[in-house]
Amino acid sequence: MKKIGITLFMAMLLVSCSLSKVEKSARKTIDGNWVLNSVTYDTPGVFNTTLFDDTTTSCFKNSQWFFRSNNSTGTYNIINADCSTGIRYFRWAANEIGKDTGNFEFTLKFTDEKKKDLQDKTGYRMKMKYLDDNSMQITQTIQFEGKPFHINLNFTRTTL
Repeated sequence: MKKIGITLFMAMLLVSCSLSKVEKSARKTIDGNWVLNSVTYDTPGVFNTTLFDDTTTSCFKNSQWFFRSNNSTGTYNIINADCSTGIRYFRWAANEIGKDTGNFEFTLKFTDEKKKDLQDKTGYRMKMKYLDDNSMQITQTIQFEGKPFHINLNFTRTTL
């Protein structure tokens, strides 16, 4: 009887943690190689921002990104010679906000090459504003002068 209870509990846990069809579809679409073409802002002006506590937005231009959906890992490679170049490793997720809304929260957490978290309680929560087979826009919202300020990461799919 105890085995049946444990088996039922594990089955319920597995079902409750499974992805919705919309989330599975989004993950499949994200899977692969992307280029971060530009970083834009919803507010007019010239801004000097740093993304992910890593480097300035100008360094991210044309950076190469890879998302692996089957284990939620990825990399980005800063290739601008005027910046601190190299590959960064991360774990990511695209979770639907609500049910069947098509709105996604996108999270990113840095890891080492062996997929071990680098910063125990630090990660980045963003909103996926747009996603199709060839383009994606992820927006990070921060506070600037007491108001929400949106940083848009604009990607296109590539065949590296």
